This record gives sequence, structure tokens and C-alpha cells, in this order.
Amino acid sequence: MTHQKFPQWLCLLTTLLCAPFALSQANENLFSDGFESARPATDADAARFLTQASFGPNPAAIAALRAQTYADWIAQQRNLPITLHRPDVEAQIASSAASDPQNAGAYRRVRIEKWWNTAVLAPDQLRQRVAYALSQIFVVSDLTGGLTNSATSVAEYQDILLRNALGNYRTLLEDVTRSPMMGIYLSSLRNPKTEWTIVGGVLTPGTVQPDENYAREVMQLFSVGLIERNLNFTPLLSGGQTIPTYTQDTITQTARVLTGLAYRCTTGTVTLGTISLTRNCNCTGTQCNFQTNVFNGRPPTYIANVGGQNIGTGLAHPDAYAPMACYPRFADTGRSSTVANNYAVLPAPFDIKTIIAGVTVQPSPVACFATTPAGDQQACINYCDDQVDRLIDALFVHPNTPPMIARQLIQRLISANPSGDYIARVARVFENNGSGVRGDLGAVVAAILLDSEARNAPTANSGKLREPLLRMTALLRAFGRLGSSGQFQLFNPEIQLAQRPLGAPTVFNFYEPDYLPPGELTTANLFSPELQITSESTTVSASDYLLARVTSGYNFNQAGTPFTEPAGAHLSPTVIDALPATSTALVDALNLQLMYGSMSSTMRGKLIALLDGPMLSAEVRRKKLLMIHLILISPEFAAQR
Repeated sequence: MTHQKFPQWLCLLTTLLCAPFALSQANENLFSDGFESARPATDADAARFLTQASFGPNPAAIAALRAQTYADWIAQQRNLPITLHRPDVEAQIASSAASDPQNAGAYRRVRIEKWWNTAVLAPDQLRQRVAYALSQIFVVSDLTGGLTNSATSVAEYQDILLRNALGNYRTLLEDVTRSPMMGIYLSSLRNPKTEWTIVGGVLTPGTVQPDENYAREVMQLFSVGLIERNLNFTPLLSGGQTIPTYTQDTITQTARVLTGLAYRCTTGTVTLGTISLTRNCNCTGTQCNFQTNVFNGRPPTYIANVGGQNIGTGLAHPDAYAPMACYPRFADTGRSSTVANNYAVLPAPFDIKTIIAGVTVQPSPVACFATTPAGDQQACINYCDDQVDRLIDALFVHPNTPPMIARQLIQRLISANPSGDYIARVARVFENNGSGVRGDLGAVVAAILLDSEARNAPTANSGKLREPLLRMTALLRAFGRLGSSGQFQLFNPEIQLAQRPLGAPTVFNFYEPDYLPPGELTTANLFSPELQITSESTTVSASDYLLARVTSGYNFNQAGTPFTEPAGAHLSPTVIDALPATSTALVDALNLQLMYGSMSSTMRGKLIALLDGPMLSAEVRRKKLLMIHLILISPEFAAQR
């Protein structure tokens, strides 16, 4: 996007730096259409790639990338061990709950701290960055009541995304569907079937209807979208009109499939740190899947008694975050109790469930009820599991899914307005990774990053607005180190950045992929999702937040001497002192570190003039830090090109 497309108020905040965005065209034709063997020609090229593929470049990452091809870097990243969140979060909460327990809500800080630590320091940057992108597509938020006090479970949801970020989309969709965290968020946990009874000799449905929340969102947001589309994301038309991907009846039938899922029950004792949690399911084997008390049961959490007061810590038995199990008694099997304990097949059209693309699910071959004979129990469980799998398969193979996922991942990593050809190229890789595998997200991500629209010089309408969290990670990756406290202590970024990891306000994320900001962008039909949370207020609050983070730990009244114990994250004095101390060299170094060499000549010239020659030793740190902040709040830095 060009400078002219930015709101006027954004420019007014930084009048000095408002100049047309320009990127050197020297490398415009550096790469051919195939980038598997391409290497970054300059540090700036490497930094730009790392801005797209990680949480931000730093000198070590730039040097490592310069020594190999882009494709080799991607392959290396795919093979790195996964830096998981939940094990560390769980261990820290267990330790704290044992020694100095707090109310469950307070432990969200442990999860947020782990997120920052991993985003900034973890070696598997590509996986972490893609998982963050997926968290804005497959949204779960700890703002919902059932997850607010469940930091460990929310951290496990992050790990579901991490384990699948470079894996297969079909596995990701199944893991998300069976996640109790998603079950809580979109009310598929303990979703019961309709109970049919005989009333006056007439087969009559009960008042309870399956919840349709997840059934709707798994189609609209996580897979096929609202209308039929070509591979390049353009709408398919019939008689000049778009074609709905599904109907309300499809949602209703899909909701029937998504019944009977609840927490699994594992009898026994688990030890988390020094805390033991015991669960007794009062059943064994397949009979557990037919017990009402198990279906309605909740995994135990650790309740600390402090001075006679019970404090819920939120530390939970692993059943709280393990994949949900099927309970056939509560799943829609296409049968009902037309005769006591018979559960005969329902009459048409209630016997068969018709889901997306006309895929049908036949009734269970055996009756499944509270006292189903032991010999039929496994068949009932298999049916319950299989109908969920059939739904996932139908969504996975639907022709809309490749362009839908391709477009959203491109938006989160590269550009808010990818061309139809770009989407189609990536979607084809989703369909077939070259070895006959569908849904290979690692190959999809590689195709996104190695595409000509990602690697060649940007056009006027390419790129995206950097979201606030990514501005902060770019800063910390470039210059930050853990403070002497051993923590970043950025616990509530949403207050000033309008974002918190896994804390979106709705299932539609912090912003929607089709958001058109008022004004010139709407006129030009250019999307800018991140502008949905960008306003005069959030721009000022983000600027203040970044200033606090840049200068935290530095005492400007003492020539920039760092405090012994900085409050919160700070930039390493060693790294800051290593930056050049002359105006031109400093601006050029910061241009590389923060803007991958994309700074316009106008902006560069004004910044050099602002520094006004050599800096006195007493003010070197202060000027370096304030120059970093000035770049961070500039419109040019805000645009990822």
C-alpha cells in the first residue's frame, strides 16, 4: 500500500516522516518465478524475508539466512524441535500454586510471559510465526468465561496450533474440532442430540436442539467460507449471482454430527510438580462412554486452602485439555426411542444427516443408548467418531478450502491484497504438495514465502499494515534481551496495543480479512484488516507503549545509565552501545534492523538531519533510543512491504 492510502490522521502524528513509501527497485527482477535456489542478495533482502517468516530479524538471524537459500532455511526450520508452551506454563503454575497460590485468573500472566519469551527467543521462528497466524484464523480466546481461568488449557491450544503449523491441515482441523478449549469457546463441548419420543402415538422431537455455533464457524471461518469460489478466490457465479457454500439446513445437519463430544475421563492420579490430582470415572473400558455422569463430568482442578479459604488456581487434570471423547448416548445416531430401549432408525428425512457438498451420514448400524450391550458399545463409539471424521474429510476435500486457507495465510504473513494468481499458486500447493499430498501446510507456507509476490520488490498495493504485537516483537527481536528479572513482563498488551495472544474479542479475530477501511482504500477496493483496530486512540496508546518499552530501564537524568533492576522488558545496553554513534551510520543500521532497508530517501535524510552530526557521549544512548522509537511510530515502519 502506498503512503497516499494511509489515513491523514496517521500522518499528522508523525509529520516529519510523512513521505511517499519507496523501496529500491534494484532487486525487482533479482529472482525468477522459482525461488527454491534463491539466496538473499543483501542483508536487507534477508531482513525483509525474516520480517515475513518470523517475529522479526536480528543480526544473527540475518547472517544465518545469508549463508543459505531461502528454501534451505525453511526446510531447516521445519526440522527444528517444537518449542511448546503448555509444559512450561503448567510447571510454573504448579510450582506457584504449591508455594503461594493465587486465584486462577492471575495465572494468565504466566501464559502471556511464555508467549513473549517464545516469540522473541525460540529458535523455531517459522513455526511460531505460522502458529500465531493460525491463531487468528482458528480463533479461541481466553476472554470467554470458560477459558478465562484456564491458562494451562489455553497454552495447550497454542501447542495444537504449533504441532500442526507446518503439518497437515486435515490433522489441524481434527485437533481443533476435538479440542475441549474450542468446545468451550464455540459450545460444542457436551453438545447433546435431540431426544425423540412418542407423544400421542406421534414421533416428536424434544425441546433440546444441538448447538449450531461450531457447526457454523467451522465452515464459515475455518474451511470453506460463505460462497463458492474459484481457485484464485474469485466468486463462482450462477446467473450472475454468487452461490452459497451451505445453507441453514447444512448447519443444522452439521450440528447433529457434532453431538456427544465431552471431556474424556481417565481414572488415576497425575502429579503436576508436587501437586497430585486424582480422577475416578467409576467405570472401565467402553462402558465409560455411556455414563451420564462421565459425559457431564469435569476434570478436577487444584483448590488451595489458605487460611481456611479455598482458592481455585486453575491447575487442571490433563483431561481438561486432552482431545474430547465421543459419548454415543448423547450423539445423534439417526435413531431414537420410538420403542423403549430400542432406539430404532428415525423416519426420513431425520435418519440421514446431509452435510457439506451433499455428503451423507447414514444411521448407526446398532442402537446406542444408556444400556447398550457390551458387544455393541465399540460399534457405537466408532460410529460417533466416524461421523466427526466424515465431516472433517468433507471440509478437507472441498474445493473452497485451498483458496480460503491460502488467502488468509498470505494476508497474515505477506500482503493484505494478494493477487488472484498468487492465491491460486498457493492453493494448488495445498491441493498437491508435489508428492500427491493434500493439505501440507509446510509446503503451503513455503509456497507463500517463495512466491514472486513475496520476494520481488513490492507494488503499490502489496504489503500489509504491521499489527501492533508484531511491531513489538520486531523491536525485541532486534534489540531486546531479558531483563535481570528474567522476564519480559508484558502482561496486558491489549490495553494499549489492542491485542493479546489468544485473546481476540470475537471468533472473527481482532480484525476481519475482508475489512475495508473508510475512505480511499474502500474506493480502491483494497483490504486492510489491521486498520480495523487502528484509530487515533490506538495509535497514540501504541506509541506510548512502545516508548515505555524502548526506554524502560534507562535513566535519562544520568546520561542514559541503565537501572540495575529495570521494570519490565528493556533493550540491552550492550546491543544499544554497539550501534553506530554517527548520524548516517546509525540511521542506516536502524533501517536494516527495523525496516529491512525499505526506508525512503526522504525519511532517511530527515532522520539524519534530525540527529545533526556526531553525538556527544553523554547523549548517545538517549538519541539512539529515541531514534528507535521515532522509527517504530513512523508510517513507513507501520507498512510491512
